[in-house]
Amino acid sequence: MASVNKSINTFSLNLYKELSSSNNEKSVFCSPISVASVLSMLSLGARGDTERQIKKVLEFGEFTEARVKPPNQCENPAQGIQQTQRVQKQTAPPRPEVGEEHRQFQNILYKLTSLQSETELKIANGMFAQDKFPLLQQYVKSVQLLYQAKLESLDFQKDESRQEINKWVEHQTKDKIKDLFPPNSIDRNAALVLVSAIYFKGQWETPFDVENTKESPFYVNKDVVVSVPMMNQTAKFNVGILEDLGAKILDLPYGGGELSMFILLTDERFGLEKIEHQITAESLALWTKRENMVNTRHDVYLPRFKLEESYNLGPNLVKMGMVDAFSQQKADLSGISKVGLNVSKVFHKAFIDVNEEGTEAAAGTGAIVIPKMLPPTFKVDHPFYFCIKHNETNTILFNGKLMSP
Repeated sequence: MASVNKSINTFSLNLYKELSSSNNEKSVFCSPISVASVLSMLSLGARGDTERQIKKVLEFGEFTEARVKPPNQCENPAQGIQQTQRVQKQTAPPRPEVGEEHRQFQNILYKLTSLQSETELKIANGMFAQDKFPLLQQYVKSVQLLYQAKLESLDFQKDESRQEINKWVEHQTKDKIKDLFPPNSIDRNAALVLVSAIYFKGQWETPFDVENTKESPFYVNKDVVVSVPMMNQTAKFNVGILEDLGAKILDLPYGGGELSMFILLTDERFGLEKIEHQITAESLALWTKRENMVNTRHDVYLPRFKLEESYNLGPNLVKMGMVDAFSQQKADLSGISKVGLNVSKVFHKAFIDVNEEGTEAAAGTGAIVIPKMLPPTFKVDHPFYFCIKHNETNTILFNGKLMSP
C-alpha cells in the first residue's frame, strides 16, 4: 500500500533540491512537512488538473482514486497560502469522501504531536477566511477533522487581519517565526489564507559540554574560511559510511530517541553539490536505518549555528509542476467554494538554533558498505546536508544545508 511518509520524504528532497538549485551558494532550511500540510489542505478542495498537479508535486500519485469518509483527529506546521477571488463558470459538487492519503497524513500528524519523549513538537494548522465568504461546509469540515485546522473569519480589507495571522503564527512557534506575511502580501480581495505552523525543541540525548566549545575554522568554499564556535564531545554514536558517495552520515538523537538530526558530510571538503542529486527518499531511509550504521565511540565536532530563511515558494512550486493552481484562467478549487479561487502566493519561513543543549526549530539507492575500521573523528568543518526526522514513521520534519554558520 502507498505510504504518505514516503511521499512526504520524496517531496521534502524535491523541494530541498529546488531551493538548493536556486540558492547554490547559500544555506537552505525549511520544514517540508509544513509546506506539505498546506498543499494537502489545498488539494482537498482542488479538482481536475489542478488537483492532479498538486498531488503530483506532493508525490501522492501512488494513491488510488478510492475515497474514504473523513476520520477524526490530529494537529500541524510554518507557512501560508493566500488565495484570491474570481468568477468561475463551472462548479463541482463537494465530495462527501476524501482520499486515503489524507487519512494517512492525519495519522502521521497525530503521532508527531503525541510524542512521549523529552522533545517538544507542536504542529498547528489554521484557516483564515474573508468574513461572510461562502466556503463549502464539506471542505471546512474535512480540513477541521483531518488537519485540526481552526477556522476564523477576518476582514482582509484591513491590514490588521494580516497582523492577526502573523501573531497566531508567532504564538504557535513560541515567537520564533515573526512576520510570515510581510506588508502588502495579502491582497484586499483575498478570500482564504491557509497556514501551517511547526515548532520543535529538543535536547540532545548526549549534550555537548559548553566548556569544550572552541573557535575553529569552517571551510565555506575554496576562497573563504570562517572562524566558528565548534562544539565537541566524545561518546558513542551511530555512524554510517557511504563509500560509493565518498561521504559519511551521523545520527545525533534527541532525548528519548524518537527524533534525530542526521548529518551527511562529504569526505571531499567541497563535495556537497556533487552528491546532492543522488539523495532520494529511498536512499536516505537506507542510510539512516540504524541497522545499517555502526554504534561506536566517536570524537564529534559540530558547529553551533542559527538559520532563519524566508521563501516565496510560488515560483518553485510552479517549476515543480503545480501550475494551474496559480492561474486565474485554469485553477479549479471548486471543492472549496462555488465562487472561483486561485492561489496567489505561498510563503514559508523557517528557523533553527543548534547549540550545546540541543536544537530549537520552528521547518539512486546506493549500497552501504561498512568498513571494518571506522575513522575515530567526525569533524563537521565544511558544508553539509542535514535533516531532523521522526524515527518511527521515518518522516522528515526539517531539512537543509549549512554553507556557512
